[in-house]
Amino acid sequence: MKAINVWSYIKIGTGFRYLQEATKGRPLHGESFVLENIKRFLDTLETLEMHVTSRASKKLKVFYEKLSKKGEAAVLTSHDAEEMRELVKEVRGTFSAEAQGIYTYIVTEKRLSTEKLINDLKELFSPGTFSHLSDVAQYDFKEAGRCIAFERSTAASFHLLRGIEAILRQYFRHFLSEEKEDASWGHMVYTLKKTRDLKTDLDTLKHLDHIRSAFRNPTQHPDKIYDIHEAQDLFFLAIDVTNRMIAEIKR
Repeated sequence: MKAINVWSYIKIGTGFRYLQEATKGRPLHGESFVLENIKRFLDTLETLEMHVTSRASKKLKVFYEKLSKKGEAAVLTSHDAEEMRELVKEVRGTFSAEAQGIYTYIVTEKRLSTEKLINDLKELFSPGTFSHLSDVAQYDFKEAGRCIAFERSTAASFHLLRGIEAILRQYFRHFLSEEKEDASWGHMVYTLKKTRDLKTDLDTLKHLDHIRSAFRNPTQHPDKIYDIHEAQDLFFLAIDVTNRMIAEIKR
């Protein structure tokens, strides 16, 4: 998957129009003139991976090379203008056929910023929080952000819960200085609650217990399916409890 600006498709249309309407006397060289428009058109076909249309543009590429050899002051002749119109007309049919097989999916806005969900997730957390997360937690939160953006809600919830549990293990190790890879979420919270001399925040532990019972446990069952609103609710809870745990670790 890759992001392509919709403007690239619009540029194809403006390129067709310019090349079809260019008349005698139009400068060949210089910004926004004939040669630059042909090159931009051909380059955009490559950017959009329209390989069939690009191959069908072979004659237009040869025409471009021919015009490129003319001097800096050269202008489009009547013959050149007519030839270019015919070449573009040929390409347009192929383009129209290929374009019918291309679909653009629009990412709709969520309660969380789509741009941040996809490209800048760390900005949804308190300053300095994300950099303190383990690599696994960072990975899972980034995946959860993309899943919410693309409305894969149940997948987002799995990643969020994995991310929270990874940080809970980090939090557990910080206060108890022990490694228990097989310790369950419930066991870790219970141990931290009962060991009161650790000075862990009880509100943080209550939040973790709530997420465990309301989200983590039900998610283990195959009949639980999240909608986009539930996934975003969980994301807000994940951000809050993560900020709390990292703040305590950093004290």
